[in-house]
Amino acid sequence: MAKNVDRNNYNVSDDLQPVLVTSIFQSANNGATKRQSKLATELLEKDSAMAQAWSVRVASIASCPFMLVGRNEEKNEQIRKALHGISPNYDSGLVGFKELLQNLQSAVMHGFTVAETEWNAGGVAIDGFKLYNQSLFSFQDSMLPYYSAQGAVDKKQVEFKITYPRWIYHTATNSRDTEPLRSGLVRPLAYIYAFRRHALIMYLDGMERFASPTTQAIVAESLYEDSEARAELELMLESMTYGGHIITNENAVELEFPMADSGFNPDNFQSFRNATDKEIFRLILGQDSTSSAENSNRSTAQVHNLVRQDILASDALAVENTVNTQIIKPLAIALWGEHVDDIPEFKFNLKGTAEQQAIASMVETLDKSGFAVSEEELSLKLGFKVTKNEEEKETQNV
Repeated sequence: MAKNVDRNNYNVSDDLQPVLVTSIFQSANNGATKRQSKLATELLEKDSAMAQAWSVRVASIASCPFMLVGRNEEKNEQIRKALHGISPNYDSGLVGFKELLQNLQSAVMHGFTVAETEWNAGGVAIDGFKLYNQSLFSFQDSMLPYYSAQGAVDKKQVEFKITYPRWIYHTATNSRDTEPLRSGLVRPLAYIYAFRRHALIMYLDGMERFASPTTQAIVAESLYEDSEARAELELMLESMTYGGHIITNENAVELEFPMADSGFNPDNFQSFRNATDKEIFRLILGQDSTSSAENSNRSTAQVHNLVRQDILASDALAVENTVNTQIIKPLAIALWGEHVDDIPEFKFNLKGTAEQQAIASMVETLDKSGFAVSEEELSLKLGFKVTKNEEEKETQNV
């Protein structure tokens, strides 16, 4: 088996310019994922705003409680215990179910993600999941990613197609029926980073050049040629200055240095950084006012929170679909046979307390009006199991 980790010793984001970004994406358009996948990882390492916003996007899924919904409560409980029982095993390199959910979210950045299900010897339970770097897969001449990497021992190229139910293939929320490598957030973020990087370099260069000019000592030729006297001057300048100094011969060298009043304005660069910070938060979270205390107010925060909840629901729906079709279904077939019915359905609980209270109030109003809501439907709406108490059941039976 080939290595499943990416250990290339170069950074594709070094000296990143728009023309290089275009080249990276053109390679991905032809199915070669390596450079685009590495770029997606490096953006989160090199840009603090992207790293912050992305950690919120991932945590929003990883921290959501989940439940198993279905008519057969016994099957629901058996699958729930099976999923909770999948724990990380660092000796074998396998991760647990919660870690897998977090990894699936990386598809939003890369466009896709691939993991491997490790079934136990009997094939009726899952021991854990093996995570793979996206750069180890290719889409060249293939609609599905296939593994392509050098062997760990013989260094020979190893290639094979992924198959179900051994492999888990998850795509970004907006890439259904489209090309996944074109749908990741890495594409718009890479161009933003390229310009932010350029602005930051100019900003730091300007701070060094104009905001903190180099000290220059213009001395007479006799002192310049006197090595002992010049050494004493150097010691004095070193004790007075922090950013270096220059000693020149007034008769031989004439230098001009940029001054602090040369027109350099660091606020212009900082304004650009702040503006692109907002663009990053809008791209990743769908909002920016709730992430920025300086311009938030109650009304705009509420509107943006609605947008953010919509993105969370979209992410959750995509992960639910992958878990139900590629983990729950194969597990149910392994436990109860090929023709099993009432397969439990994996669902995230995205309901906040306020929303749950509103649903409960609506159910109370319906009950007073003579209408009833099924336990199964109400549990699905509220995000947790709801059952009638014994008194209510006895009353209804009478």
